[in-house]
Amino acid sequence: MATTGSITEVISQGRAWFDNQVAQTERLRPMLAAGAGIIFVALLAFTISLAQDSLRGLRASQLELARLNQQVNEGSWPKRRQESETLRFQLRERFWTAETAGLAEASLERWLRERIERLGIRPDTIRVQRAAVASANTDSSRQTLAGVQRMTAKVIMPFEPEALLQLIGAAASNEKLLVVDRLLIRAGRNALIEMDISTFLVLPEGSK
Repeated sequence: MATTGSITEVISQGRAWFDNQVAQTERLRPMLAAGAGIIFVALLAFTISLAQDSLRGLRASQLELARLNQQVNEGSWPKRRQESETLRFQLRERFWTAETAGLAEASLERWLRERIERLGIRPDTIRVQRAAVASANTDSSRQTLAGVQRMTAKVIMPFEPEALLQLIGAAASNEKLLVVDRLLIRAGRNALIEMDISTFLVLPEGSK
């Protein structure tokens, strides 16, 4: 009899545990359904937002394309290209020119030496260096500008304030483009000027 009672008690406990688990599952079911609904709504909102962003980007691209087509149809691009060519021609007219690179270096050195000596000063050093001119394109890499070089004269001479001002004025008023890149005055008993004067050199095609 005792054994039968124990079995009955175990069965009753097992049934109570099962009923309790079922009841908890029934209570959790609305919460799970609500959570799934929230996740679905969030995904839907994200998808709608992404679609709206794409639509705005498409409309912006269409407007930009329409604007460019209008400019092309109105003939503004040929006009701008002509203006650009004119400005480029005027700028190149101010570049230093010579038949060869050696002649260009010699002519720049001679121009500087003559003007410095006219001011009553004998320069200690005039050394000319050349380097290719590079520009940045749209992908941030660098490309060499064909046919254009930067030519820089490094000048060391005694410091005379009036002579220095006249030399800078002569460079600024020259028909060729001359730019003072660097100016350093070394003070002392024999004060010196270290100066870099640069221009842009254009050589005939095939020259070195």
